Amino acid sequence: MLGNTFSTAGFDRWISDVNQICGPFSAEPLKEEFSGNISKMGSSALDMSRVTIRGAQLVRGRSEIRRCVAPEFFCVFQLRGKSRVEQAGNGSILQAGDIVLVDSALPFSFTYDNESEQISLILPRPIIERTLNLSGIELGVRIPSDSHIAHVANLLIGGAADYDNLDKEEGAAIVDSLIMLIKPSVIRSVGQHSPSERVFLQAASFIRENIGESELSARMVADNTGTSVRGLYRAFSARSLTVSGYIRTQRLEMCADYLKTSKGKVNLTEVGYRFGFASPSAFSTAFRQYFGVTPSSFCQDRQRFIS
Repeated sequence: MLGNTFSTAGFDRWISDVNQICGPFSAEPLKEEFSGNISKMGSSALDMSRVTIRGAQLVRGRSEIRRCVAPEFFCVFQLRGKSRVEQAGNGSILQAGDIVLVDSALPFSFTYDNESEQISLILPRPIIERTLNLSGIELGVRIPSDSHIAHVANLLIGGAADYDNLDKEEGAAIVDSLIMLIKPSVIRSVGQHSPSERVFLQAASFIRENIGESELSARMVADNTGTSVRGLYRAFSARSLTVSGYIRTQRLEMCADYLKTSKGKVNLTEVGYRFGFASPSAFSTAFRQYFGVTPSSFCQDRQRFIS
């Protein structure tokens, strides 16, 4: 944990800690009364940190996005004080008990004029996309503290923060529960989206519905969603994604979900073909590169956990 009254060296150390814990950010002090603290909290199964800031603006801009290896989503819980968040043309003042969802693949900022304390929970992009992509996501808009959703979500995350021995399965269950809980507050109808956003949402839906097609490609997606390949590329680029990378990620995440929920032994060759991999070797190689283990090891670890 780091705590400072304002000095150039102290401010630099603080933003360095923010970068190590939360990924690339830039920041500017707003006045000489700056102070900042950030620390990891809870179990390693949840990527969660507690942040206290006064007199600073925290920014994820284009240069920081380019340096971000895996741009995830942040679900931010305001514990005390006030802050202002801006993203995608939306701006919200957060007060104690409010919650906001932001996408780290798009520029955003938090401004802290006075002392503010927050919990920041990183939500993996594949899980967010898998759960919310059909309806789209409203970014930078607060979920008010007096709503039932915010009340229950604060209880869920506040309770999870008290446990430092959660395993990965428990952490994943908490993340899934939180996303489903806040879904009604962060989705908006497709008609409210910009043309680029509508292209992405339609393409993402088509990809998921046709994930088993080994020939799934940008051309196939474009032809079946009424857009051009160039327009498709632009829509994905706006989210710092590529079409081929998105297809690959969806295949692997959906495949892993299938393996997790399958009881007993599964034929891995059939599973690979089921999710669009051209060959068993292509499936095994892609799975190992993404998850760090082979599909067979993944299943064995799963069976040991269950037994």
